[in-house]
Amino acid sequence: MPEADREDEEYINEVNCAMLETEKAVYRRVGRCGGIAECINISKEGILLALYEQGDLERYVEVEADVDRTRKAEWILSIIKATLHFHNAKVLVDDMALRNILIADDLSLRMIDFGQCALFPMDADINAVNDHGLTAQANIFHLGCVIYSIVVWKRYECHLFLRGWTRPLPSELPETDQLFCGHIVQKCWSAEYTCMEQLYRETHEGLERVIHA
Repeated sequence: MPEADREDEEYINEVNCAMLETEKAVYRRVGRCGGIAECINISKEGILLALYEQGDLERYVEVEADVDRTRKAEWILSIIKATLHFHNAKVLVDDMALRNILIADDLSLRMIDFGQCALFPMDADINAVNDHGLTAQANIFHLGCVIYSIVVWKRYECHLFLRGWTRPLPSELPETDQLFCGHIVQKCWSAEYTCMEQLYRETHEGLERVIHA
């Protein structure tokens, strides 16, 4: 193997090892929580998760018929609660997207893939920290993309990382005015929610009413 290729392979291995250690640290920090994949065991070799045979939400949206508003409200509230749990645990999620959300047998959602998350000390202000552009507001923006995708039943992504962490103009984003939960999406995208606590406070009662109607 040429020296350059060997060095590239060693670098990739180092990055993968670092991501695995980060993911282990995230699971230790957040513990068991609804909306997050169940971690059965953490060892030196890796992480054992519960099996989710339904696959990821991106594939599910592509091949399955649209679900009703009650199910959508359940899913949206679940992801909101899970993201709030991450922030309370002082963790920022780097890659929030449908492909990183699995579907359990009971059709509940479970977030995965935390190798690129950022962990902060437990006394940190999660709404003030910044990990090379990754912030709580970036999490909330990407959460809005996930909610929008669930509502319109089509994958939509707008990664701030690919834009130099610059938020797009309103004209660059899809319309949300007439959508179920459109106001939630719009406020996620426009940074009107100052933190996940506010987002949860302002949305959970309305979503619960839909779920239990």
